[in-house]
Parts: sequence; structure tokens; C-alpha cells
Amino acid sequence: MSPDTARKPRAAATRLYAAGQHRAALKAASAALRTHPGDAGLWNVGAGAAAALGLSADAERFWKKALACNPGFAEAHYNLGVLSYQRRDYETAAACYARATALEPRNALALNNLGATLRELGRLDQAEAALRRALAADPQLAEACNNLALVLNARKRFDEACACLDRAIGLKPQFAEALLSRGRLCAEAGDQDGAIGFFDAAISARPDYADAHLNRALVSKAEPGAPWIGRVEAAWQGRERLTPEAAVLLSFAVGKAREDLGDYEAAFCAYAEGNRRRYALHPFDEAAEQRWIEASMRAFSREVYAHVSNAPAPQAGARLPVFVVGMPRSGTTLVEQVLASHPEVFGAGELLTLRELVAPLKAAVPAPARQPAWRQLLRLLGEEYRARVWHGGIKERCVVDKMPGNYQFLGLLALMIPEARVINVRRDPLDTCFSCYATPFNEGHAYTSDLAVLGRQYLRYQRLMDHWRAVLPPGSILEVSYEALVADLEGETRRMLGYLGLPWHADCLEFHRTARAVRTASFLQVRQPIYTRSVARWKRFERHLAPLEELLAPVLAPPQGVGQVAAVG
Repeated sequence: MSPDTARKPRAAATRLYAAGQHRAALKAASAALRTHPGDAGLWNVGAGAAAALGLSADAERFWKKALACNPGFAEAHYNLGVLSYQRRDYETAAACYARATALEPRNALALNNLGATLRELGRLDQAEAALRRALAADPQLAEACNNLALVLNARKRFDEACACLDRAIGLKPQFAEALLSRGRLCAEAGDQDGAIGFFDAAISARPDYADAHLNRALVSKAEPGAPWIGRVEAAWQGRERLTPEAAVLLSFAVGKAREDLGDYEAAFCAYAEGNRRRYALHPFDEAAEQRWIEASMRAFSREVYAHVSNAPAPQAGARLPVFVVGMPRSGTTLVEQVLASHPEVFGAGELLTLRELVAPLKAAVPAPARQPAWRQLLRLLGEEYRARVWHGGIKERCVVDKMPGNYQFLGLLALMIPEARVINVRRDPLDTCFSCYATPFNEGHAYTSDLAVLGRQYLRYQRLMDHWRAVLPPGSILEVSYEALVADLEGETRRMLGYLGLPWHADCLEFHRTARAVRTASFLQVRQPIYTRSVARWKRFERHLAPLEELLAPVLAPPQGVGQVAAVG
């Protein structure tokens, strides 16, 4: 049958789709396909209608049929990319967008989406290249400016990122996503007023924009009668109409506002709802976590490190990797900010480098860590870590890698980079756990959404750290108490600098004035002078935390040896 005979039914289905009559469009396309099964355009229209109706499986099947009819159908490749991206199947999405752009090299939308997907995959060089091609094809594409800014910011090119966002907002003044991104950059740089202005503008552009409401709540303390409180409460009332992810963010935003206002019962209700919703979306595999901890403890016994009597002392002028570890919300960002205020220290933030390098080894644990070939591999990985971290003109001798979860890899780290310094930050377990529970982490940390799971995770962290202190060479770990740090900033800072072999520098006491981007949930706190109001925060919610308190009873006594370098042989 001639393809021309399908033109009329395809046009009819397309008109219905364009008019928003998606069910009728799907019905018309399906009927026409019974007599025109080889028409790729009909399959494409039917797929679009199915996707609009939320029938993603049908949409995927239709688009694949379209490509079976016409493998060079760029629009179908693009649409499959959109569907895969929405499912967070970024590898498939990137492949689909790559095929679409190969067929249509100046398709700015496909290039933009390819860049955004590559950013999600951490392929920042490729993402930047795709987004610059998108802007070359369409210099007015504000979405590409916004996505390029996110890539540049991830590459720590802050000024370029700001310029890209300003360009995006100039092209599209009500572009809520760009306004949010610009506000985040202001917040990370310590410009609180600028951040508030951009977040408020994003909310004005889109009143139910959950991400903007959450950032607005995090960037300042709520005051009675503040207009934004009414706006976030109104958005939360309509949360059932939003995506599950948006409802989660709004719950945390409302919880933060209510806590600021002293309404702790209502705040806990909002936090609890947000966590219930979040755990349903992202459950935590406790069994897998427990297996990894057990395997690590078996693999890295005292005998593995028997040939090393002490951790090597810092060498004058030599590069020194510094790892700040601990549970999230334990004070790791504060420690990093204090250290990064020293002229010989670069604060790199939460690097994924170590996790990426050791990921292939996880399947090998518990491989005998004494095997010479294995030790050689670890030394090579250590060299790779140094090469990756000291890049981009970093001149400082010490680089602080503040990824709290790196505590899991301290056994590997001691063999990879023997000279590395590790600072384990500890905070009152109940304060740590409640702060985790009240924080909507961007990714990972699924265990924080259930109080019982969170308590057991804290105990696993404590058990593993006890193991590392027992088996690693003396001097491998410095224990720092958050409560001691805020009570005696100078004394604790002198102790940390001494551990790193650095001279005293008074700028460390003015850490809140240090100009550097802070990209963690503590970006606001570290812009303020030292304070103690976060100590014993959990007591405001004590009535709800009794089961957690009971679970954590074994570790609630004041930790022994806090303030001392671990010296267990």
C-alpha cells in the first residue's frame, strides 16, 4: 500500500493530538495502523498520545514500531530519549539522543537534552560539548544556557556558570529553573540576599515549584508573618496534585518553616510525611549494606597492616590528601570550611573520586588484601586519585575531600594513599540522626527516611569506625567532636592543623568569611560565625524520637578518646 494513503488518517490523528484530545488521537492512530502498519508517522502520533495519557509502556512500544518502519526517524529516537530520561534510565536516554543528533546534527533540542543527560551520567566534558553545539545551533535556547551553567558549576567554573544563567534569564525572564539555579549559586557563594531574591522570583514564576520553596526555606530562618511562609503552606496544601518527588520537597520545606517558628509538633508531622513519601520512592537495602560492612571487616584485619607501625608523618611541602568523614549532618562541612580557610588548604567539597575508583573492587572484597598484585593495584589507584584531585591549577598543598560516606573505604584508603590524613567528625548521635531525618538529601542516603533504619545505619557506622581504629596504623584517624569544635574553635582547629602538619593561621577562625562555593545542605550555616544552637536540637522533638533513642542507647554515652588521635595498635 502506498505511504500516501496513510497521509489523511495521520493528519486527522495529528490534529486531535495537537488539540489536546489525546485519547481520541490514540484511538484514531490505532485504528489507522490496522490498515497502515508500515507508517512510521502514525506510530509516532500514537506514541505521543499514549505518553500524554501516562501509558509509557504503550508509548515505548509505538516508538519502537516507528523506528522498525524507519530507523532514520530522528523524532522517534528523540522521543524515546525523553521517555527514558523521565524514567531516569540515563544510559538509554543518552543513546537515543545521540542517534537523534547524528541524524539531525543541528537539532538544538536534541543536543540540549543530550547534554543534560550526559551531565546526569557525570560525563561533564561530553555534556559541555553537546550543550555548546546546542547553543551554536540556536543561540536563543534558554534551556541550553541553564543546562550549560549546571555543567560549568559542577566543574567549579562559578563565574562562567553565573554568566550562562544570567543569559538564560535574559532570554526567558520567567524561566523558573534558571532562576532557581541562579539562586543556588548565590547561596553557595554566601550571597543570602541574592539567593532569596532569585528563589522568590522562581516561586512567582511557578507558585507550586517545590524545589524553589525548599531552597527558600533553607536559605534563611522563617520569621512570623513572612509572606513566603503562606506561599509554601499554600503550595503544600495542593501537594496531591504534584509529582511524588515534589510532594516530598514541599513537606521538608514546610517542616523547616514550622520548626523555625517553634511549632515543633507540626514540623515533625511535615518531616514525617516527607520521609514516608521519600522512603516509598527510594527504599534502602539494609541487607546489602550489612553484607558490605561484614565483608570489609573480614578483608581488612589487623594483619593486613602489620608491616606499618604508624601512619607516615606529613612531609614538608608534599601534597597531602585529607579525607573528612562521618555520618551526614555531623559537622563535616564545618570542619572542611575551617580547614579551607587556611592558605595551604583547598576545600574540594564532596568528591566522588574515591568512590568511583574503588567501585570495581567492591566485588572483590573480601579478597585477601595481603596479595602483592592487589596491593600494587591499590597503589596505582592511589596515584590515579592524586592525579584527578590535583587538577585545574590547584596550588594548595592539602586538598580536603569531604565525602562523609568515605568512612566505608578507610581500609582500602590506608593501602592506596598511606600518607592520607583522615578526620572523623562525630556529633551527638541523636542530633546527627534527627538532622539527617529533617534533611531532604538530593540523592543517596535513603536510610535517612526511616528512623529505625537510620538508627541501625548509625550503629553500623559506629561499628565500622571502631574496627578501623582497632586495625589501622596508629595516627591514621583524628577524632573531632562537633560539640567540642563549636565550644572551643581555636583549640580544636590548632589540633587539626597540627595533625596535618600545618602552621597556625588565624583566618581559620574567620571561616564564615572564606570565599568559596559550598554545595552541601550546610551552605547557610558555614556562612555564620560559630554558634551552639544546633546542639541538642533533637530535644525539641524528643516525644517522637523515643524509639530512636532506645535503639541508639549503646552509643549515647560520651565517646571515649574524643580529642585524641587514635593510637590503638
